[in-house]
Amino acid sequence: MRKLLKLEESLVSSLGHYIKLHEQKIEFLHRQHDLLEKELKKGLKDDIEYSSNPVSAFLLVNRLVAEWERIRAFMDMDIGTKLQNSTEMPTHEDVLGVVEALARLQDIYELSTKEMASGKLLDRNYGRQLKTAECYEIGNKLTAAKSYRSAVSWLRESLRLWTMDSPGVSKVEVMNALSYALSQQGEYDEALEFTQKVLKLQPDNQRALSSKEPLEKWIEYKKQYGLPPPVPEAYAKNYPSLCRGDNQRSAEELSKLRCRYEHSRTPFLRIAPLKLEEVNQDPVIVVYHEVITNKEIDTILNIAKPLLHRSMVGDDQKRTVSKTRTSSNAWLDDALHPVVRTISKRTEDMTDLTMSAAEQLQVGNYGVGGHYLPHYDYGVPEEGKEVYPAVGKGNRIATVMYYLLAARQYFQSSGSVFSRKKDRRYFGITYMLMARSIHALCMAHVQF
Repeated sequence: MRKLLKLEESLVSSLGHYIKLHEQKIEFLHRQHDLLEKELKKGLKDDIEYSSNPVSAFLLVNRLVAEWERIRAFMDMDIGTKLQNSTEMPTHEDVLGVVEALARLQDIYELSTKEMASGKLLDRNYGRQLKTAECYEIGNKLTAAKSYRSAVSWLRESLRLWTMDSPGVSKVEVMNALSYALSQQGEYDEALEFTQKVLKLQPDNQRALSSKEPLEKWIEYKKQYGLPPPVPEAYAKNYPSLCRGDNQRSAEELSKLRCRYEHSRTPFLRIAPLKLEEVNQDPVIVVYHEVITNKEIDTILNIAKPLLHRSMVGDDQKRTVSKTRTSSNAWLDDALHPVVRTISKRTEDMTDLTMSAAEQLQVGNYGVGGHYLPHYDYGVPEEGKEVYPAVGKGNRIATVMYYLLAARQYFQSSGSVFSRKKDRRYFGITYMLMARSIHALCMAHVQF
């Protein structure tokens, strides 16, 4: 019996230890819950603005991929209670997609990493100051996406913010990552400096030890033979400056543009004329204002959401995913919904072109940092072949675009840029002659 008492003493002790461990586990989960709930409340306060901020978007997707997976694994340990979710979780590829968009936005709009990390974007405060580990995470993901120039700027910011109290990442980790990103840009001397600093702090650091000799050899090679010039970005020469609004047309050019009520194309327009704004005269580019209602916008977005898939480029014979167009799209037939039919009829009124020769309504979602590089909408078929044979309606001669959310569009043929405001009452459409208008969609800041 005395042995049984000893056994019960051991069991009670084990139970106490088990309870203590689970109390610590619950305490940790409470802390995580409070931190995540705080961040969630910020996002829900203005979900469009929060998800449109590329930094917030990255942190959100990265939390869902990395942080929640760690919490899920932690909860599954021992107790058996599991997190349940009905929505498909983002993947590591989604994280890379968001971080590539962030790099594009920084590049095109010349955004300061320091300001973005402080919560500023284009002189507006969007969020909180990022932590050292968050800047490090962004820099690491940019390195994985091979956006080394942007990676260097984020890793420098992480190093600048680092203190002895910085949780989640050591100074050595940041310097090792920075050394690697610098080396991928051909900055071998500075990369070696950071490697040497790491070795002063940790003489046995394996990553620094393994990179020291190759860096020294590359420095000698660079002295003797030099390095090839960097490959330029695949943008049209004036695409970035036009997106930023650097190139403005003269007062003389703008003075020739007019606004008017369009009422002569169809009998219906005599009782409901359209508000027309000329954007360019040759080629013709116009904007129609207040041509789609909030209810119609919501309907179109709701219909399109489940049908969205990654946009592709090319003709009917060969269509591929391309980084020249980073968006998702869906095609809506007139038979799908009365609102789609209404918009098709309205397009006829605007253009005086029959919709029987038009493609289906295409809905595009450019997400955060999405873009469409300069292109023509008409096809150039091979000699003796029909353009767009699967459609069977000939070549494109005009494009109509309804803006459901804010965006920036530029037209290289006229050197013009215009953007649609966030106020839905202002959303219009553009109508242009495609044969002479190369155009592009600038990096988007909004999504639906």
